[in-house]
Amino acid sequence: MPAMTSGIDESGKLDKLFQDQDSEDPKKDIDGRIWFKNYWGVAACLAYGLASGLVPATSRYVQDRGYTAYQMNFFNDLLLLSAILCVAAYHRTNLLTTNYKQVFRLTFNGVGRFLGILCQVSAYRCAPPANAETVINPSSIVFVAILSCIFIKEIPTRPTMFGSLWCIAGVALLGYSGISNKGPSTVDSDNVNVALGIVLAIIAGLIFAMLTVNIKILLESTPKTMVMTYTYSIATVSAGVATLFTSQTWYLESTTAAVLFANCVSRCAGICFLYAGLKLVEVNAAYALFQTNAFSAYALQWILLGFAPTVFDGFGLTCILIGTFSVVVWEAVVRKKKEKHGKFMKQLDFDVTPPNNNT
Repeated sequence: MPAMTSGIDESGKLDKLFQDQDSEDPKKDIDGRIWFKNYWGVAACLAYGLASGLVPATSRYVQDRGYTAYQMNFFNDLLLLSAILCVAAYHRTNLLTTNYKQVFRLTFNGVGRFLGILCQVSAYRCAPPANAETVINPSSIVFVAILSCIFIKEIPTRPTMFGSLWCIAGVALLGYSGISNKGPSTVDSDNVNVALGIVLAIIAGLIFAMLTVNIKILLESTPKTMVMTYTYSIATVSAGVATLFTSQTWYLESTTAAVLFANCVSRCAGICFLYAGLKLVEVNAAYALFQTNAFSAYALQWILLGFAPTVFDGFGLTCILIGTFSVVVWEAVVRKKKEKHGKFMKQLDFDVTPPNNNT
């Protein structure tokens, strides 16, 4: 008799799997919220790219009017740290570390953040800013792919590599266009050392790749607010000390002050999107999605600094669009497959780990 009852129960479960999908489902609202959360990671990565693209031209504009890289670094991180501390106080987040390894990673993140932004902003000063940014992006993709394989065992998928190659091709075209097209600038072109700017951009790309992988590891066991608090506290203090000993210009006219404010807000919003995206998206796919910053970077460079886009710029942006779109589609397909597989296994009461569909 118990065997018969068990057979009836199993039959009922199988019947539920093949019921009409158009029937009323009381969990539709919950499924909708889950769907929104899954695709929020991709949207956050794209938003980060667009927001961070406003930073290069605005940084160069303010530096051309007397501000140093240390000042840009300090004001950017101070604004972001203020917002983070407010969030931490509101949620009463526990900011005490639990082990020495966590302390080391948090300290590394803060010092690395300071050095990376310093190299990045200095590169904007030495070379046309959007062009320097296009050097940082492909180098970051390569470094992230290597470091993620070594430290967190995330092997780039074929679609991610396909999209990343398109992005690298796009930024290469944009970089070549910027070097060959000598547009107008707000400073004497003789003072611009393009070679130094490229070297600083590559170093910045390496540092950002290291920080990206380190953040990915930290977020597995450390609250996001705690990571950001330590990172930007260390970076802000470091930049503030350097600013006191190196900066001479503090007063800015209203237009330049407004551009500085836009720069700080853009970078602050971009960092928030960065952390949200890395929490939900595979790190190599996230970096491919970040390449959307080329669109806003070149548009604002044309408007603010007078560098008119060329045919190569158009081809480069097209390549980036293809690469980004391919990664977005792949992320959507993978998440949908995982959702369906998880629901199927749950209905069968099988305790199995969902497959990794990233291959």
